[in-house]
Order: sequence, then structure tokens, then C-alpha cells
Amino acid sequence: MGRLTESRYYAAAVYAGSTIFLFADQNLLSPNLSIVAEEFGFDDEERDRKLGGYVALAFFTLGCPISFLVGYLADRHRRIPLFALIIVLGEGACFFTYFTTTYTGLLVTRALTGISVGGALPLIFSLLSDMFGSEHRQLVSALVGGGMGFGIAFGQMLAGFVGPAHGWRLPFVIVSIPAFICALLMLTTLTEPARGGQEAAVKEMGGAGGGGGKQSSSSSGNGEWVERENGQVPSARKTTVVDVYKPSEDGWETFKSLLRNKTAMLLFLQGLPGCLPWGLVYVFLNDYLSNDRGLSIESATLVITLFGVGCFGGLVVGGAYGQYLQGKSSRKPVVLMAVTEIIGCFPLFYLLNNVGEGSSYGVACFFSMLSGFMASITGPNVRAVLQNVTLPEQRGAAFALLNTTDDIGKGAGPFVIALMVTAFGDRQVAFNVVILGWLLGGIVNGMIYFTVEKDEADCQEIVRKTFAQSIQMAELDERKSEQLSLIGVRKSSGKVSDISVV
Repeated sequence: MGRLTESRYYAAAVYAGSTIFLFADQNLLSPNLSIVAEEFGFDDEERDRKLGGYVALAFFTLGCPISFLVGYLADRHRRIPLFALIIVLGEGACFFTYFTTTYTGLLVTRALTGISVGGALPLIFSLLSDMFGSEHRQLVSALVGGGMGFGIAFGQMLAGFVGPAHGWRLPFVIVSIPAFICALLMLTTLTEPARGGQEAAVKEMGGAGGGGGKQSSSSSGNGEWVERENGQVPSARKTTVVDVYKPSEDGWETFKSLLRNKTAMLLFLQGLPGCLPWGLVYVFLNDYLSNDRGLSIESATLVITLFGVGCFGGLVVGGAYGQYLQGKSSRKPVVLMAVTEIIGCFPLFYLLNNVGEGSSYGVACFFSMLSGFMASITGPNVRAVLQNVTLPEQRGAAFALLNTTDDIGKGAGPFVIALMVTAFGDRQVAFNVVILGWLLGGIVNGMIYFTVEKDEADCQEIVRKTFAQSIQMAELDERKSEQLSLIGVRKSSGKVSDISVV
């Protein structure tokens, strides 16, 4: 295995590790909602509305504008320093949650922590799409998605076991410090991959992209990093993609072009209903199982943790099998992600309505893992499909939009659920309605079957034309430079003749 291959897998591992700790803090509060409510003097209705609804809404509401801003910047500037900054800002707020003594302070620190989650995904997948081609994107998306799922499960388990014994605040410190270490590793061991360097159309034309690991490099004029060959800047014919594949300067045009992409639009829309059940599982279900169904906090936490374990398995299997299907047809992973999302509803229905104090604990754990496994197969395939149908300079914006629809589902979802609980006076009824979000999301994903092939082909054709035009301009600039240099040599020797620059 060459240095480039080794370096890009090392970089992917650093990004995956970062996601573990970024997403670990997402649900640190949920296992201890009743404990926090008691400290702040909230009744059951206020617990669900203020801790389950308002805090989640604040967390993701701030993440939405941050996602757009970071997505815009990711398409135009160096992404690794930006990623490190996002981690420090968001996880700094997570760290200071330990020192909050009021509900207002908790609301503010949780909202600020949304910076890291909102800004991370556009950066991660913009970077990964320039490190790996379409033949690897499902697997790499599964790696990062696995980090997300494992992080959520780890945070849930940590808070569930540490919180009752040592206080609900301590887990926030435990997960924030490793995140700072990951930010330091990014800044000191990684460099920017070449933008657009892994596109099939570019490879067909002889382009080559950087892998993202620490290598000899030089800063180019547009803020990217140019790989050198034997210490020399390559010629125009051998120049790396990052030299010639320039992003659009008009950010609004980038967003408008995304909205004209049918596959991308469907991917954005499926996240709205599809993320509602995730908000249920990670914000309310732990407390529901312990307070409404009679499980202990530790037992309920283990059930939810096993849901996360199932998620990890679904991400790995979904990524690997989706990659296999992608090699046969770009439509087949779409069928996989639609069908499995719908199937994931049924074990969650069982968990919500049949698990209780007198039920089999083993059966509860099995259905929890099964639900997480089936529902998580969709994630890596959604992200891989979005990478395949968008241009290199659009992907930061594309994942900002995807993250925004996810945030609306995850953030507004718990808020809406809390309102539904108040209106119906019954948690169980509201929760059952929310699970149908996976059914709707699966139906929208199924519609992508009819659009994905055309949009993927159109994307590669645009990349091919853009790259060809950029190469022509680079070669013309090089010829001009060579002839101007020749004029300078002749002037210095006293032999000046007219040389036309073409």
C-alpha cells in the first residue's frame, strides 16, 4: 500500500474519531432528564417541554445557520483549520456545561454545543469526497457514520452510568477533552486533499488528487494545497486537480443549482420525516422506558445503548453492501436504503408498546438492536448518493442542506413531540405517531430510484467539461509564462526580438 493510500485512510480514521466525541455529547442529557428536572424544580410536563423540547430545539437551531455558513466556507477555503475551529468552539461549550447552575445557563451551553455538530458534517463529507472516489464512498461514509452512531451510544451509556453516581454534569467534561485532542491531530498531521481529485471524469482525463494525509505541499492562490512532485511544482499537463478545479465564486448560484438537482432535493426532503424517530429514541426513549414502563435507569440506558450497537452494525453492513450494489447499478443502493428504513419502524413499535417491567429483558434488547440495525443502513447510502450527484465545489453546501433538514427533524421533532404529549396527555400515543416518520422517509427515498442515474451522469459530464477547460487555461498560462521568460532572457543578453504571446 502506497503512502497516499495509507495517508488518506489515516485521515479518514482521524475524522471518524472526531465524530465519535462530537456526537457523544449530543445525548448526554437524555438519560438523566428526570434527575435534571428535579434539580431545577420542574414537573413532568416541564421536564418534557423544557429539557426534552427546548434544549433539543436550541441545540439544532443554532446548528442550522452554522451548517450553512460552514458549508459555504468549506467550498472555498481550507477545510481542516475550519474543522478544528468548529470542534474547539462547540466542545468548549460542552466542557463549560459542567459549570452551569441554572436552566438558562444549560440552555445556552447546549445551544452553543450545536456549533460542532452543525458544522462538522459539511466539512467531513466535503473532505472525504475529495479523498475517495464513488467506488469507496459508501464504505467511508459508513466509517464516519459508525463513528456518529458509536459516539451517540457511548455518550448515552456514559451519561446513564456516570450520571446517577457522580452527577449529570461530569460526562460533559469526559467527552469534550478527547475532542480537543482530535482537533490538534488535524492541525498537526493532516493536509488538504485536492478538490475534485477523486471524480471519475477527472481520473479518466489523467487528473490526480491528493489523499489528505501529511505530505510535502505548497499553498496555492485559492487557499488549497498543491502536491509537489520531487519538490517541484508540476507542469500544467501534470498539475494536480486542486490547481485547476476552481470553485464557483457565487454561493447563491451554488445553492440554486442544488435545488435544481432532483436527487439532491429528494435526499434533503427525506431527512425531515426520517429524523423524527431518531429524536424520539435519543431524547425521550430512555426516560420513557425508565419512568413510564418501569425499567431502571441503568436497564433503560443499556437498551438504548444496544440500539446504538445495532446502529453501528447497520452502518457497517449498509456501507459494505451498498458499495457492492453501487458497483452493479447506482439505483440498487437506493432500493436498499428505502426498504430498510421502512422495516426499521416495526421493532421500534414493539419496543415502545410491549416492553415493560414484566417483559423479557433479552427480547427488549434484541428488538432495540434490530431497530437500530435496520434504520441505520440508510445513512451511509444517503451520504454516498449525495456525494455522487453533486459537484466537488457544491458538496459543502449540499451537506449543509442535508444537515439542516436533519436538524429540523432532530431539533424541531422533540419540540413537536413535547407539544403532542401536552395536547394528548399521553406520551405513548405521541411516540407511536412519530415512528411513522421512517415510513415517510422510506417512501421519499424510493422516489430517488427514478432520478439518480441521470443526475449522477450529468454531474460527471459537468466535471469533465470544467476540468478540460481548466487544463486548457492552465496550459495557456504556462505558455505565456515561458514566452515572457524568454523575452526577459533575450533582453538581458541585448538581443530583443518581437515574440508574440499566444
